[in-house]
Amino acid sequence: MLIPRSCRAIDCSMNTRQNDFMYKQIFNRISFVLFNFLVIFSFSSLSHAQADNSKNPYPHIYQNQIDNELSFKTITLAPAYDNVNGIYKSVADKKIKDLIADDHFWSESEFQQADSRSEKKIRFDWFEDQPEYTRNTILNSKADALITTVITKSNTGLSVTLNLFTKSGLLLLTVNQKDEKAFEISKLNEIIEKLYLNLKQKLPYSGFVASRKGNTVTVNLGKNSGLKINDKLSVAQIISIKRHPKLQFMTGIEKEIIGQIIISKVDSELSFGQISFEKESGVIQKNSKILPAGFTKYELQGLDQPILTNDQQAKEWLPEANAQYGKVSAAVGITDYKISAIDRAGGNSYALSQNFSPTLKFGLELWITSEWFAGLEMKQSFFKATNGLSGSQPDTLSFTLSKYDFIYGYKYAMTGDYYGPQVNIGFGYLSHKTQVTDSSPVALTSTESKGWLLQLGGYFPISDDNKTGLGAKTKFILFSQLTESPVNSGNASPSMTSLNLYLTHQISQNVQIKPEIDYGSINTNFSGTGTNLNSLRSSEEKIMSYLLGIEYLF
Repeated sequence: MLIPRSCRAIDCSMNTRQNDFMYKQIFNRISFVLFNFLVIFSFSSLSHAQADNSKNPYPHIYQNQIDNELSFKTITLAPAYDNVNGIYKSVADKKIKDLIADDHFWSESEFQQADSRSEKKIRFDWFEDQPEYTRNTILNSKADALITTVITKSNTGLSVTLNLFTKSGLLLLTVNQKDEKAFEISKLNEIIEKLYLNLKQKLPYSGFVASRKGNTVTVNLGKNSGLKINDKLSVAQIISIKRHPKLQFMTGIEKEIIGQIIISKVDSELSFGQISFEKESGVIQKNSKILPAGFTKYELQGLDQPILTNDQQAKEWLPEANAQYGKVSAAVGITDYKISAIDRAGGNSYALSQNFSPTLKFGLELWITSEWFAGLEMKQSFFKATNGLSGSQPDTLSFTLSKYDFIYGYKYAMTGDYYGPQVNIGFGYLSHKTQVTDSSPVALTSTESKGWLLQLGGYFPISDDNKTGLGAKTKFILFSQLTESPVNSGNASPSMTSLNLYLTHQISQNVQIKPEIDYGSINTNFSGTGTNLNSLRSSEEKIMSYLLGIEYLF
């Protein structure tokens, strides 16, 4: 049966309306899901941003390497050194460990060497002379700094030195105390305790900001550090360290004030306060450094009489003027001079001597590093002697002996102590001049002997306190030459030797006396034709000097 055309049009219209309704429902559901997703995402982002802001409201960090290098919380201790076979070593180690254990600022970290060398072989000068070794030792010990202790006993008492090294491997601070009457253990403990406190007082800051919340801060200083309510503390950042040009320890700092804190509550070891101002928002942070302001400091001056000074009167600390650069010396004495010669014509020999020739000697030694040095010596003698050549005039001849030598060398201290046993080697140049009055016929000519030198030497203490010691050095002259005036005996082939024996005794920190014996000889053979009518076949000079000198170490 056929369906009317009008009925089919109605059905089509109904189907179209049903499809439109279905599409609208699908669209509404998709829109609802997207809307909810956007709402949730927006709230999540906002919450995340608020959480981040709550964690770090000050995103900028103001720090530098120098400031971080001076932040000490963990300290490692190198084994103490003494010059009396370890008598004081264990006492000193225990005392410093106890001091750190009672110190709420610092804690101790176990000492671990930078390499596999045995602890018994540790030399305290390694830490000063080998920054890489020191840096690696601090790193291996998981510490922020290292302290070394050096104890020297002498007949004048005890000398104790504490050194503080930073992560850079460089010496930062050194403090020293001498006591002419101290020998017993109890006195050593007292010295170490005072030096420990003095070492901490030489640091360029007093404490740290322990925490910050908003404008409220906690600092690791309290009543025990002299703080009280309403004190104003300056907060600073250390920009650079001023160091000694040779030994590298700190002589001062350059700092910048970045804010101020007013104390509102004080406990024994902690205080709480408000930031009254800061250079930029958030510049004061945890570990920012606190400068002393308004409370009392103790400056160590002697063992029993500490002197109170306030911050306004405090002045930059400078180390004690121990020897750092070298030494100068002067000596006087007499010289025993002998010369003998054999003429070429008849093989006749003649001699001349003087047993008491006034002599002066001067020396300068500069320490380029703790091992390398440069030295200069000058010696002169003046005398008159009888002319030994028969028929020669004048009967009396005037002599001037001059000796100059320059040397550049290496010195190895076996124990790391300057006054301990040591050996040295050096290279340089030597010149010896013998000036004599002209005579007729010529008895002796004025000569200059010179050449490059190789020096070998050593020094060994002979007293328990290392104040007295014996030393020796010999000089081998290489490629030596000799010239004569006003006439000559032909081609000269000289051979020169030099030997010096000495004793030193230290009478103060920078002064020591030095008796010595200085021997030299010049043996010369002549060949060929010379301008001297009384030409020589050979000659021999012997010079023995007995001197007493004084050395000043600067």
